[in-house]
Amino acid sequence: MKTRYMALFLTIFLLFFFWQHLQLPAMKPLSRAKLVYRDAKYTVYRQANQVIIKKGFQKTTVQVSENTFLKAAVIKNKTPEQPPMKDVDIKEGLLLAGKENSYLIRLEPEIKLITGYPNPGTDQPKIIILKDSNLLFFYSQGQLIKKYRVATGKKEYYTPEGTFKIVNKLSFPAGQDSLYGTRWMGLAVPDDKDKRADHDARAPVGHKYGIHGTNEPASIGRDASGGCIRLNNRDAEELYSMVPLGTQVEIRNKS
Repeated sequence: MKTRYMALFLTIFLLFFFWQHLQLPAMKPLSRAKLVYRDAKYTVYRQANQVIIKKGFQKTTVQVSENTFLKAAVIKNKTPEQPPMKDVDIKEGLLLAGKENSYLIRLEPEIKLITGYPNPGTDQPKIIILKDSNLLFFYSQGQLIKKYRVATGKKEYYTPEGTFKIVNKLSFPAGQDSLYGTRWMGLAVPDDKDKRADHDARAPVGHKYGIHGTNEPASIGRDASGGCIRLNNRDAEELYSMVPLGTQVEIRNKS
């Protein structure tokens, strides 16, 4: 009996010893989810670089680049004629506005990100072009009107970066089936932003760099131009009809 007690005591001692010295992997703290929006139907959280949308037992995640959302609004029965994103109808959706970017999310019939886009920072007509993704965003009254795929410079420095203005507009700038397509919107680019030449007199008056159509539709979405911003002719014509002279154009390398 005494031997059995000794064996039991020794077993307990060894278990305690190994437990004290066992190196367990460090537990990573769970990142805290922050409530963004809630109503009777949906609950929306932000956690790390994603938004979590819960509808009943359904949970969907959407990747985002924002850390803080300033506004969340449900959109219902949006027609294709209404902003944001004309030509898109939304039965029920969610607009999340962050400090730098906003996100338009469809909630019905399934939860899906429609688009993310940079905030314009003004109620005046404005264009933002992102060279890394070859996308052009047009805004009016602070809302996204349309998003277009474009082609930008073959080399990174070909398309100037900065904030410029549209100073001239031309239909069929070089005749039918030309390199510039059916529409031209010229950008006033100062000498210090023109990296392709020194003191080219055409750039500051909007005769060197512009937003225009193309006779090479396969180039859209690629780094393919000599520095201008190309659109499909149909898109160029639509944008041309909406953009007034003096419109601000901000060209960024990335969002």
